[in-house]
Amino acid sequence: MGKLACVALLALLCACTPPKPTTPSLTPEAAAALLRYNSKAETWMIHVKKADASCEYRVDLPDQTNHPTELDVAHIVYCGGRPSPTEYDASVSFSYDPQAGHWVITRFSS
Repeated sequence: MGKLACVALLALLCACTPPKPTTPSLTPEAAAALLRYNSKAETWMIHVKKADASCEYRVDLPDQTNHPTELDVAHIVYCGGRPSPTEYDASVSFSYDPQAGHWVITRFSS
């Protein structure tokens, strides 16, 4: 009878605990805003635009149906609507900060 009571108590505790919150998807607009307000990303784009004014960041985000907490995106600079030459390219890593409740840039590399 003691084992049955323990199993019942464990089942009750599992049923009463809140589900783990899912990580919200990072939107392209939010990714662009993070890049716009990141000092390294801003400095890099100023440098790139001096050589080619048609260059912009474009973040093509991967599928997020499994609610990842980290995203790595390579080749984020496009010039004239096409991928940039290698010397202008950059990559970025995003991470979800559960305490702050939003995505942040954890790495920017040019």
